[in-house]
Amino acid sequence: MFTQLAKLLSPSIKRKEGFTLIELLIVVAIIAILAAIAIPQFSAYRIRGFNAAANSDSRNLATTQEALFADTQAYGQNNVLALPATTPACAAGPTISAGPQNPATAAVAGAYLFNGRGTAGFSISNQVVIGVSGFDPGGGAIPCTAYVIVAKHTAANACYGRDSDSTSSYRATAPNQEGIALLVGSVPASTNADNLGTLTVGVCQTFAAQ
Repeated sequence: MFTQLAKLLSPSIKRKEGFTLIELLIVVAIIAILAAIAIPQFSAYRIRGFNAAANSDSRNLATTQEALFADTQAYGQNNVLALPATTPACAAGPTISAGPQNPATAAVAGAYLFNGRGTAGFSISNQVVIGVSGFDPGGGAIPCTAYVIVAKHTAANACYGRDSDSTSSYRATAPNQEGIALLVGSVPASTNADNLGTLTVGVCQTFAAQ
């Protein structure tokens, strides 16, 4: 009797028994339920982070525009190529710049704003694409007197905008546009008016003030 009781209580005997099929199925079911909850939440969390990067870059670029205006009494266009030997006048259409980019310096190419009177460097986050549209009121060699900024992270589902004629920060949805970069057609022309408002343009659906 004692021998049989010892065998029943022996840890080595217990270890050989393992899990039953029912126990394994329960564990697998619990893991599947947790995965079904966690994966969509993680995806949404990543997209929120991507959107925040685009929003931050649009705000930082607007701040750089205002700093350039304070120094030169004019706004600028964006570029990520080598610093030009001359600073041309405001162009008619929008210009696209993609990150990652660090601010340009006199010796190193990078992201910068420029007009006929000076330059100012700015940063662009990884996979964020920024479009800037300047406004030339009279043609010729005249720097920009207004701007519109639109930014979108390539893997995100929203666009963010700033307009020199408004103090608001704008957001537009970009449904089913994850993996689509911002294109020139998503950046409206700039005039001496609020050019975003409730505008829908390109992948950016219905801008609204935040």
